[in-house]
Amino acid sequence: MEDNPLKAPITQKVQPEVKDVSRTPQQPPVVPQTPSNPTPPPKPKKRLKTKILITLIISLVLIGLGIAGYFYFSRGKFVVKSGVLNKDEIWSGTIHVTGDIDVIEGATLTILPGTVIKVALTDDQHKGRDEPITGDVHFPKDPPFYEKEKITIRISGTLNAIGTPDNMIVFTSKSATPTTQDWGGLDIFHGRLEYAIVEYAQYNNIQHSSDVVIANSIIRNILADCIGIGHSNPISPQILNNEIYNCGHEGIDLAGGSAIIKGNYFHLENPEIQPDPFRGRIGIVVYKNAYPIIEDNVFEKLGTAILFLGNSKYPEEQGGKVIVKNNRIENNDVAFNIEPDYLFEVVVRENNKLINNREDEAHR
Repeated sequence: MEDNPLKAPITQKVQPEVKDVSRTPQQPPVVPQTPSNPTPPPKPKKRLKTKILITLIISLVLIGLGIAGYFYFSRGKFVVKSGVLNKDEIWSGTIHVTGDIDVIEGATLTILPGTVIKVALTDDQHKGRDEPITGDVHFPKDPPFYEKEKITIRISGTLNAIGTPDNMIVFTSKSATPTTQDWGGLDIFHGRLEYAIVEYAQYNNIQHSSDVVIANSIIRNILADCIGIGHSNPISPQILNNEIYNCGHEGIDLAGGSAIIKGNYFHLENPEIQPDPFRGRIGIVVYKNAYPIIEDNVFEKLGTAILFLGNSKYPEEQGGKVIVKNNRIENNDVAFNIEPDYLFEVVVRENNKLINNREDEAHR
C-alpha cells in the first residue's frame, strides 16, 4: 500500500500514569505553633564579658598613665630655682631661674644634656650692692649694672655641666627679645662646662681656682667679657675648643695666671647688639705679668685679635713667658696691639698665620 503524503500520520496518545493515592494517608499541613511563654534571647557568653572587662581595665590604665605623664612632664617644664643650693642637685628639662643661685662649697650642681636654663630679668633675692656698677671707663655707653636687680649663677662648689654635641646645655635669657646684660652671668669656682651655650649675660667669671675647664661650648652675645679670668687670683683654667663671639669688650680678659687657651674660634658677627659697636671687639686681652698659652686658635673679623695690656695686677714672674703659636689671625683691624708699658719681650710667637689684617702689629 502506498503512502499518502497528504494524510497525517496516526499518533498514539500516551495516557499519563495516575498515581493511586487512595492507600497513602494524607498528612495534615504543619502550622507553626506560638508558645504561650516566648524563650528569651541567649545571654552573652562569659568570654565576651571577660574581653570587655579587660579592654575597660587597659583603657583606664592608659588614661591614668597619660594623665600622670602629663603632670610629670608639665612639672618638669616649670621647675623654678632661686637662692642657696646647700646640697647636691641634678637639673634637667627646663629650669626657670628667678633669683641669684649660690651653690655652696662642697655641693655639686650636675646639669644633664639638653637642659635649658632660662634666667629672669629681675632678681627675687635682691642681693648685692645698691649702687650701680658703671663698668669700664673705656666703654661709657655700657648701661649701669645693678647687682640687686640682675641674676648671677655662682657655683662656689662644683659645676658638672656636660652636654653632648647634639644635646647641648643652654643658659639663656627668659626675655622674648633678649639682648646683652639680661642677667649677670656664670661665676665658676670649680668644675667643667662642656657642650653648652651661654648667652645674653653681662660677663662670665673664673676667678677663684685653676680647677675649671670650659670646652666645646658657645659663649656669645655678652655685654663685657665673654670670659674674665684671674682678676681675684692668678689662676690657670683651661679654655678649649670653644666658639666665642659678639663679646662687647673682649672674648677673654686675662688678668693673671697661666691659662691654657687652645683651639677656640674668636669672631664678631653682630656689633650692633652692643651699646657701642665701635669699641671693644677684642679677641683676648693679656695683662702684664699674666703668662697664658694661646695656641691653635682662630681670630677673625675683630678690632684687635690680641691686646697686650700695660696694666698689671700681680708682680712679674721671673722667667715667665707668654706663648702665642699656631694661631690663624685673619681679616682683623689689628693682629697684635702692644701697649707701651707692656714688656713684649716675654711674648714668644711661633708659626702664627697673619692673613689680610689691616695691621699685623701696632704699638699704641
